[in-house]
Amino acid sequence: MDETTSPLVSGLGWTVAMADARDFIGKQALVEQQAAGIQQSFVGLLLLDKGVLRNHLRVVTPQGDGEITSGSYSPTLQRSIAMARVPAGAAGQVEVEVRNKMLKAEIVKLPFVREGKSMLNDGGNNK
Repeated sequence: MDETTSPLVSGLGWTVAMADARDFIGKQALVEQQAAGIQQSFVGLLLLDKGVLRNHLRVVTPQGDGEITSGSYSPTLQRSIAMARVPAGAAGQVEVEVRNKMLKAEIVKLPFVREGKSMLNDGGNNK
């Protein structure tokens, strides 16, 4: 998340006291963004092909392009995983551009791991 990305599209909406009566700097902008509809979702990606997902890679979905915010190889899952911002409504299988090659990945629910155990099920789909 940076100055150009709100907490509502970065998976951090739970940290903002939107229902609270008190005002804070930026609350009005967040209220307006909520009213207009959130245009992106923060999701997990599980690479289905061979490779490693890294930050700033392009994610191609039928709804449009997104971007990986953080990615790496997970020793616990023994798979390449990433967190990404994608267009709202994107689900299922997507493609990630890695070194000019399109690799298959699947959108999954976060978190990937909790208390040292995989949260993935159904062959990698933990929705």
